[in-house]
Amino acid sequence: MSIKIGDNTFRVFNYVFMTCFAIITLYPFWYVIMYSLSDPGVFVQNNLYLVPIEFTFKTYAYIIRQRLIYTGLLNSIFITAAGTVINLVVISMTAYPLSKERLKGKNYIFSFFLFTMLFNGGLVPTYLVVRAFNMIDSLWALIIPGALSIYYMLIMIKFFKGIPDSLFESAKLDGATEFFTLLKIVVPLSKASFAAIGLFCAVGHWNSYFQGLMYINTPEKFPLQVILYQMLSRSVNPNAIGIKEIIITPVNVKMCAVVISLVPILMVYPFIQKHFMSGVLLGSVKG
Repeated sequence: MSIKIGDNTFRVFNYVFMTCFAIITLYPFWYVIMYSLSDPGVFVQNNLYLVPIEFTFKTYAYIIRQRLIYTGLLNSIFITAAGTVINLVVISMTAYPLSKERLKGKNYIFSFFLFTMLFNGGLVPTYLVVRAFNMIDSLWALIIPGALSIYYMLIMIKFFKGIPDSLFESAKLDGATEFFTLLKIVVPLSKASFAAIGLFCAVGHWNSYFQGLMYINTPEKFPLQVILYQMLSRSVNPNAIGIKEIIITPVNVKMCAVVISLVPILMVYPFIQKHFMSGVLLGSVKG
């Protein structure tokens, strides 16, 4: 009886603790959304913003009427989609041979990749390399230089090593090439790992800001994050949205910018949540 009471007490405590933890974690997002939906002209000091104060879409209307928002959104979608696909292709094709013990010179090749993870050339040499390849003011400058992530490559190598060797031996006996084995056997068995690493890469590309500011010169080629930053950095014109006597504060613009930048990537997460969780766990446990 005492054991059952102890289990129930622990279960109740666990539910209460996790509920409180979830509220603490989710409240910042809720605060940003409620603040962005509040009237910019109403200032309430020390308000928790559990609900909008004088609900309005004035700030969103101001942001939506900016022409570059749409070009920036399309640019960010292209950078995220193309960059994630290239990341997964390059990482998998690099991790697959390095996961094989029979690879000649494996230790030297692996050390070469690991060195680039610990040390890099710096900002100026990287810029010079990008300029030498004529990628300045090109969206590919935000994709190609970061095509290979050594950290994600290590995770994928560990995942590939967990695949039974018997599958590779069977494929070899059937006359399958290494590329065919990677494409038809390894990739289907590694969907969880691809989903986890793909999500990390997609979030990184979507939130990329500094590279766009450094390599892109044409406003029509700016990613969304750079455009939102410029909207925050410049002074806001109250009549910019065609409505007089409306105050658009930088704080409200910042809150709306956070919501706009978060919504697209949050919409993707539920579709790959299952594979994401299993991929993270399998990548951290030796098979």
